[in-house]
Amino acid sequence: MKRITKYSIWSVALLATSLASCGDFFDVKPYDAVVEDEFYQNQEDLNAAAFAMYEPLSKDVHKFLLWGDARADMVTAGQKEPEPYINEFVINNISVQNPYTDYSSIYKTIARANRQMEKVEHVFAIDNKLDDRDAKAYYAEALLLRAICYYYLVRTFDEFPLILSDHAENITYTDVNGELVSRATNKLTSSEIRGLLNYPETKQEVWLQIYNDALSVMGLLPLNYQWNRNSLPANERYGRVSQPLAATFAAEVAIWLGEYQTASAFCNSPISNNNHSLGTSGGWPNQFTASTASQHSMFLLGYRYDNSFETNRLQEFTSHRREDGGKYYLKPVSQTISKIFSYEPTDVRTTFSYKTFGKDTVIWKYIGLDNVSSMRSAYQGNASWHVYRSADAYLLKALADLLLDDYSSAFNFINNIRTARGLEEYEPEEIDYTNKEMMMEMIFRERAREFAFEGKRWYDLMLYSKLSGENKLAEIVSSKYYGEMRQQVKQKLQTESNWYIPVDPTLWNNVN
Repeated sequence: MKRITKYSIWSVALLATSLASCGDFFDVKPYDAVVEDEFYQNQEDLNAAAFAMYEPLSKDVHKFLLWGDARADMVTAGQKEPEPYINEFVINNISVQNPYTDYSSIYKTIARANRQMEKVEHVFAIDNKLDDRDAKAYYAEALLLRAICYYYLVRTFDEFPLILSDHAENITYTDVNGELVSRATNKLTSSEIRGLLNYPETKQEVWLQIYNDALSVMGLLPLNYQWNRNSLPANERYGRVSQPLAATFAAEVAIWLGEYQTASAFCNSPISNNNHSLGTSGGWPNQFTASTASQHSMFLLGYRYDNSFETNRLQEFTSHRREDGGKYYLKPVSQTISKIFSYEPTDVRTTFSYKTFGKDTVIWKYIGLDNVSSMRSAYQGNASWHVYRSADAYLLKALADLLLDDYSSAFNFINNIRTARGLEEYEPEEIDYTNKEMMMEMIFRERAREFAFEGKRWYDLMLYSKLSGENKLAEIVSSKYYGEMRQQVKQKLQTESNWYIPVDPTLWNNVN
C-alpha cells in the first residue's frame, strides 16, 4: 500500500474529557465506551469506527432544518407564541447564546473522521485481510465525510476552526518563537486550547480545502457500494458516502467556485449510475416513508426505531399534534408555498411535501406515511434526513450547463425532473430557454419544490445570489414578512456578512 499522505496544520486538537467548560465539544473516541488501546486492530474495527462517524450528525438534523430552512422564505413559526430560540431563526435575528447554533456534533464527526484517517495505515500494517483498495476506501470515506461537515460550516457560520488532524493525546503547534512544540493534551488549560485553534483567515481557504478533499476521494471510494468486496444491503447502502455521492458533492462545490465545466462533467457519473434514479412520480414519497432507502437517495442520515429506538426531533419540530409529541415549532409559509407549488397541482411534491389540516399547515415529509392523512406513530419520528438525492445531480447538471451556455442541455435536465414528478414537459416553443436569467430562476424554483424543507433553501439562495450577481437572498427571504419587518430584514440581509450565524463556543451547552 502506498503511504497515505497525512494532513498537518499549525495547531489543533481539543481536550474531550477533562475540560468542563468545553463539555463534550470534541469526542475523539471512535464510538462510545471504547477502550482505545484495544481498538483499531483489524478491518472490523475500522468498519465499526466508520459507522460511528455518522452518528453525531444524525442527532442534529433538527438543527440543519433550522439553519437551512427556518431562516429562508418557505418556513415560519407554527406556534402563536413561538419558542424564543426557534423564533430567532425565523425572524433572522440569531443571538450567540442560541443553543441551536451549537455545532459541536459536527466537530465530533470531524474528530472521528480525522482519527479514522490516521488509523487506517496502522490497521493496514497489522491486518493482512485488509487489502489496499479497502484501506484507501476507509480513508476516503472519512475524508469525504469531513469535507461535507466543513461544507455545512463554511456556508452557515461566520467563524469556526479548521481542524484537519487528530491529536487526541498531544497537540502540536508553532510557538511564538517559531518552534514546533508538542504537548500532552491533558496538560493544557481550556484557554490554551482555544488559543491554539486554527481559525482560517478567509473562507476561501476552507472552500479550497473542501474542494481538494472532494477531488481526492473520487478514485478511492467504491463505485457501487462494494465495501470489503461485498455489496451493502439496501438499508445501509445510502447511509454511507459513496463514489456517486462524491461526484455530486464535488460538482456542487465546483459551481460555488466557478468551475462549471468540471461540475457538469462530475454530474455525468451519478446520472448514469444504475444504483440511482429519479424514479416515478408515484414512488417519490417512498424515500421519506419507507423503512429502507430507495434509489432516489444518494446519502441520508437514517433511523431504525424498531431496532434500537432511534428517533430524531423532526416530528417534534413539525407535527401539530401534541399527543404525538409534536410542538409545531415550524410550518410552511402560506404565501410562499402558494407561489412555488400550487399552480401545478399534479406535481407529486405538492401533495406530499406539506398538508393542511383545518387551520394548521404542516411540513408533511417527516410526519406523513402517505399522500392523504396517515401519520407516523406518536413519538416515533424516524423519517430519514436526506443530505443528497439523485435529483441533486440532475439539477446541478442543469445549472452547470446553463452557466456554460448549453441551454438545450439545461432545458432537457429540467424536463427530466418535471416528467419524473408527474408534470408535463416544457415545450421549446413555449419557453425562452435561451434566456439565462429566466432559466436560472426556473432551476432554483425546481430545487425549491424538489428539496422543500430538506435544509437546502437558504444555501440555494446564497448560491443564486452569487451566480446572478444580485442579492436574491435578501429579496426572496424578506418576502415572507409583512409591513415594517419586511423592510428591516431586507435591509439587514443586504449585507452579506449577516447571512452567517454568529456563534460563541464558550456558551455551548447540551440543552438542545
